[in-house]
Amino acid sequence: MDKRFVGSIVLAAIATSSICFAVGSDHPGKIADDSALVAAFESHKRVDYVEAGNLTVSQILPDDTKGLTHQKWQATLSDGNTVTIIYNTDLGNRVPVKIGDHFGVGGQYIPTGHEGIIHWLHDDPKHMRPDGYVYLNGFVYGDGDHEDNNKN
Repeated sequence: MDKRFVGSIVLAAIATSSICFAVGSDHPGKIADDSALVAAFESHKRVDYVEAGNLTVSQILPDDTKGLTHQKWQATLSDGNTVTIIYNTDLGNRVPVKIGDHFGVGGQYIPTGHEGIIHWLHDDPKHMRPDGYVYLNGFVYGDGDHEDNNKN
């Protein structure tokens, strides 16, 4: 194989992984809209990492305490559809959401039929995917690189 060709492949792989990392961890809370999540919802396909902002808390659900504890709430998207937010409280501080709050997320989207879920809203302990987060009222939850700055 030509060394220049192999070098190009290596550089492309490095650039791609750097971009993915930057999207997942450098700017929690700076996503102003939910267009990427709306598109994921409409596609009815799993998206391994999506970021969305300006979501609205519409319902607080009971925690899931089977296995690791997960905090759950419903969010309304700009198009009126609803997704369930599932946040692992063992991997980050509890998110103090209230009905009507506006927030942002970065995590995995999974369609579930008539709606969908967003989860992996925290650091990935195995470093296999971009770190997720919840952004609420100027604070980041779930992303250890940013959560240390929270004052709650």
